[in-house]
Amino acid sequence: MTETGESNAENQFKAEQRRSIGLFIATFLCVFMVYGFQWTGSNPLVDLEAAKASIQFAGALMAILLAHEMAHYWVAKAHGFSLSLPYFIPFPAAFGTFGAVIRLRSLPPSRTALLEMAAAGPLAGFVVAVIAIALGLPNTVEHAVPQLTWEPALLDALRAPVPEPSAVDRIFTWIGEWTGAGVEPTEIPLMILANPLVMDAVGIGLMDAPPSRYASLDPLATAGWVGCLLTAINLIPIGQLDGGHILNALAPRWAPVVSRILLAAALVAGLLWTGWAFWALLLYAMGAWVSLPVPEDPPPSKRACGFAAVTAVTFGLSFMPAPIEIEGFQLDKLGWVDAQGQPIDPSIIEELRKVMADRLDRQTTGR
Repeated sequence: MTETGESNAENQFKAEQRRSIGLFIATFLCVFMVYGFQWTGSNPLVDLEAAKASIQFAGALMAILLAHEMAHYWVAKAHGFSLSLPYFIPFPAAFGTFGAVIRLRSLPPSRTALLEMAAAGPLAGFVVAVIAIALGLPNTVEHAVPQLTWEPALLDALRAPVPEPSAVDRIFTWIGEWTGAGVEPTEIPLMILANPLVMDAVGIGLMDAPPSRYASLDPLATAGWVGCLLTAINLIPIGQLDGGHILNALAPRWAPVVSRILLAAALVAGLLWTGWAFWALLLYAMGAWVSLPVPEDPPPSKRACGFAAVTAVTFGLSFMPAPIEIEGFQLDKLGWVDAQGQPIDPSIIEELRKVMADRLDRQTTGR
């Protein structure tokens, strides 16, 4: 390579570094803001407690993603791949990010290279996720029922006139019923997180019991839970997901068939959790369900096959058939607390029951 060519390559790499670092910072800030506003229900820019929780969650989740992506990058480089640095993707909802992507600029030089590159990311991210769970679970707060902060405006909302449902309202009602998020007029839908096996195991080891269905997880444990979810999704053997690369390296003739079957199965599994259908459609739209071409020979090394076995165990420990469930709760059955975290006065609950009964009566009679 000439001196000018080397200089251009160096400048391109520095520009790529700036983009990668810039997107990492943007994604960190997005995760911080989303967790603060949507998960703590406060403004992390002015609320110190919300800011502390948001920093913990964003720091842990970004550490999981960084470990995942850099493990891919370093192992791929060691095997002679040409590839980009990871580009992190901010997203202003859910967990604040869609993860990250690395662009492969060359095809896999061997089946061993593809398998070890694919396995490295989920394994590294999973280790950091387990550490986050172990650090956060001891701070879990157990509840017999979900706990919410009381807002007096709730009574005013229930007392408001009952409008005639529009066509749009009926459509959203149908969508809610199809997704399992449909609730009665005096209920509130709450998101319940399932436990992956590894969280149950860590809970038993540290606290003699796994976190219960309605437990409030520490921000670190929540980030670890998200890490488990992303690890499990990545290890599903479809196309260009990490699991798809691993299957492709082990059985390149069968990988395209399995990918098509599992893509269809993910669509059907949307009846269990709509997220599966979402990911199936996204993979199809991006063309990421198609496996990469790999050399037929030589077969993967014994070491690579060992990594594949470890990723299978990792998948079993992190996979959740229905990671998120929407459950409707009667408003008067929730654990309402004031801004200081203390139970509200019983008289408020009695008033809430009266207002609920009145609204149901008005809705039934059309008044």
